[in-house]
Amino acid sequence: MKYFLIGTVIALVGVLVAYATMDWSLVSIISGIAAGIALIWGVLALGAGKNKSTRTTSSEKRREKQQRVTKMKNAVMIAVPNMVAVIVNLIMIS
Repeated sequence: MKYFLIGTVIALVGVLVAYATMDWSLVSIISGIAAGIALIWGVLALGAGKNKSTRTTSSEKRREKQQRVTKMKNAVMIAVPNMVAVIVNLIMIS
């Protein structure tokens, strides 16, 4: 839930900056970059793991996999509100 709120705050900052400058394309730029970075971070976290030779038990492998999946879920939770902001902005502009 914390990561979803962080993503929502980033999306709201994008909307407030766009409102202050009256340039609504900034919502797409700010939220799009935030969503892209979060998704890239999540994919990298999912793929990055320790060297397989250092793991000795299957419980360590499961624990590491669970940690990587949790990082990916957190990144998606940051990206979702930003993607929604971009989609709504694109619908409103066109």
